[in-house]
Amino acid sequence: MNIIAIVSDTLRYDCLSCHGRQPYGWDLEHPLETPHLDAFAREAVIFDRGYQASFPTIPTRTDMFTGKLTYPHRGWTPLPEDETILAEELGKVGYQSMLICDTPHLIRDGHRFDRGFTAWHWNRGQEGDRAILADLPVSLPAPADKLRNPEQMLSAHYRWRTANWKSEADTFVARTMRDAEEWLHRNHGLDPFFLYVDTFDPHEPWDPPEYLSDYFDPGYGGDVIDHPRYDYCDYLTEAEIRHTRALYAGEVGLVDRWVGRLLQTIEHLGLYENTAVIFMSDHGHMIGDHGRIGKSGFGPDGAWPYYEATSHLAFIARVPGGARGERSDYLFQPLDFMPTLLELAGAPLPAGVQGQSVVPILRGESGPTREVAVTSAALNTSRDQAPCSSITDGEWTLHYRGPHWPAELYHLREDPEQTRNLYADNHDEARRLHAAYLETLALGQTPDEKLAARRQLP
Repeated sequence: MNIIAIVSDTLRYDCLSCHGRQPYGWDLEHPLETPHLDAFAREAVIFDRGYQASFPTIPTRTDMFTGKLTYPHRGWTPLPEDETILAEELGKVGYQSMLICDTPHLIRDGHRFDRGFTAWHWNRGQEGDRAILADLPVSLPAPADKLRNPEQMLSAHYRWRTANWKSEADTFVARTMRDAEEWLHRNHGLDPFFLYVDTFDPHEPWDPPEYLSDYFDPGYGGDVIDHPRYDYCDYLTEAEIRHTRALYAGEVGLVDRWVGRLLQTIEHLGLYENTAVIFMSDHGHMIGDHGRIGKSGFGPDGAWPYYEATSHLAFIARVPGGARGERSDYLFQPLDFMPTLLELAGAPLPAGVQGQSVVPILRGESGPTREVAVTSAALNTSRDQAPCSSITDGEWTLHYRGPHWPAELYHLREDPEQTRNLYADNHDEARRLHAAYLETLALGQTPDEKLAARRQLP
């Protein structure tokens, strides 16, 4: 069986209309729709309760490629040389593999996520990639204090690189999906193959063609905050937040359209008959949610919690002869990616893998269970800069920073926006989730000193 996996960075699950909702509080001129991914979902299985595990981009992909939890041991690091990794295991059972990406961190600075692939291609220039040096003037779309690392990531490299785009076909997601199409045209006869496609969009900078942002927020004439500073949103006006949401919505529309083209190519080549196809995101992004903009930060109450807008990810998968148009409430996490693909490939599961294969669910059968999903930055033993771990069973969510910081507890069914902290009145639920959290840390072989720092509730 061939395998194609498509990953979209920073795509909020609630921006996919197949989930039947729109982001809370987004008062845009038109609803955000994703018709191509919706059509794919109707012929696949939608996982409604997928959550990031190791935060953010690189730790998540380390989870995906190793089948193990990363956050108990490390944060943003290169793919460890001593780990057994997905592409190498697929190669052992005869797979030819190709990595196509514009997500810069996979290859840049020695991160080595190309390891094990037969070949790889990187579309350079996203965000802060040092792809070009040009002594030419560029202008920022807003005052520098409203932007995240403006000189490093925007002015010096990215803005000059994108200044001459003529149409949406020049955008990164378009180029990356076209590259994947072309690879399939040349290589669809390989038996078997693994194609892994990773686009940074809709990650910032949010720079869709102007007609797309105008569709969602017509007539805007203010500062364009396309790469906002991660902070509480009081440095932005309501109009600026609305337009920033419109920029993001335009990026999501681009992802849907160009991923849709790739899915259409898969269909036209007749590959659905013998190819498993997966679409997923790694995490979301707050754009005004909880008065914040960004994915992470630190405030007077400690590290930011991983609210639903950030932690909840998209995962949709279609396998030959499998279930069609079904929904699953399994608590999927990225460490399940490796064992799922290895089972699809008929490859043995290496020792030490902590994730679970969801292949039975994709075939319409009873599948694995998971008591809680945990989203966390790399654990440490610091009292002053303790990371947050968000623990959810899909109904209740506990945001926990250690015994020295206030905790938050929310009932998602009654309060999906997580606005009413019930921690003071529901210690039994908090203790239950915390106990499951400690079991998850034990599964991840968390070092004793990190476990000891997190054994108590506040």
